[in-house]
Amino acid sequence: MVALFGGYLLVTMFGDVRYFLQGSTPRDLGDAATLVASGGLNDGLREQYVTLRGTPDVQHAARARLGEKTVGYLRIVEGGGSLFAAIPRSPDKPTGNQFEGEFTGRLRRVADVRMYAWITQYFDGERIVETRDLSTDQLIAALDNNKLQPTDQISLSVDQPDARIQLGRTSFRSLAAAEAAVQALGVPFFAPAEQDSSAFYTFVARIPADQRATAQATLNTAGEPTSDEQKAKPDPRIGALVVPFFTTYLVPAAELKHEAQSLSFPLRDDGTSPGYVVVDGKLAPRPLTDGRLQIDLSQLRAVGRMQPVRVDPDGYIIQVGEHPRDQWPTLALWLVVLAVVGWNLTSLALWWRRRQA
Repeated sequence: MVALFGGYLLVTMFGDVRYFLQGSTPRDLGDAATLVASGGLNDGLREQYVTLRGTPDVQHAARARLGEKTVGYLRIVEGGGSLFAAIPRSPDKPTGNQFEGEFTGRLRRVADVRMYAWITQYFDGERIVETRDLSTDQLIAALDNNKLQPTDQISLSVDQPDARIQLGRTSFRSLAAAEAAVQALGVPFFAPAEQDSSAFYTFVARIPADQRATAQATLNTAGEPTSDEQKAKPDPRIGALVVPFFTTYLVPAAELKHEAQSLSFPLRDDGTSPGYVVVDGKLAPRPLTDGRLQIDLSQLRAVGRMQPVRVDPDGYIIQVGEHPRDQWPTLALWLVVLAVVGWNLTSLALWWRRRQA
């Protein structure tokens, strides 16, 4: 029984002994982003004395009291849910959520630390969501090869061929006057039935990018004259503004389909415009096909993959400030237990030999 219990102690304490044998010079792992991208978060980093640089997620930092110590726990952004840091904090000298971007200490598996359950409960409870930028090719490859999780949210930012026009209500006294000014441009346009802003009227018009500056100057001339003092102060109620028009859609990955050179998805009833097409010389909202909006791949300006962050038990946590030499009492105790187990096993072997004789 002594040998069995001692063997258990030897196994559970071996991580501390292994860390003691690391020496006094930390292994420089470089930047967290490079480490994660290269697949460097592997088993070879367990119980290592390391230095790592990364971006602390101070927005979701937490504190816990461990005996007489206060420890701050935070996520290193580049690691998603696989890289954390535990930093000793002084309760007598509050520092808020200010952390440096360089961490030196003991690197352990998250599941190996006694605060694992608390860390998981806290950070999973924060419901952190990250957006990872994707290229169009990466998105298509992920869709075609079923690499996306059904719960992933995909953000699609789409360049529309139209421009958004804002006409100040001081310069254009009525919606009819504003609409007449836009119509005079001679381009297809759309006038929303409801004008949400109290400062300006909004229109969407099919104005090529290289003609938008000229259109803005024309609209400014069409409005009521304003004084130099009014022109000197930016005011959305005065003058005209012509800006690019783009839309952003948030789509569950399970609802996104790749069809030839386009993507399709159900359009949510959240007020996001479907874009516009020219019908009989006027702009009209883009029609849906069986409730799905179809957009050309060439229109994509940006793609993001929004992923919920969950604590990975096989990830790592760096215990900042913990030096290998701090484990010498554990090493001494481990050697004592080893001696006791060895003595008991030797005694058992001798007793067995005498019994056989």
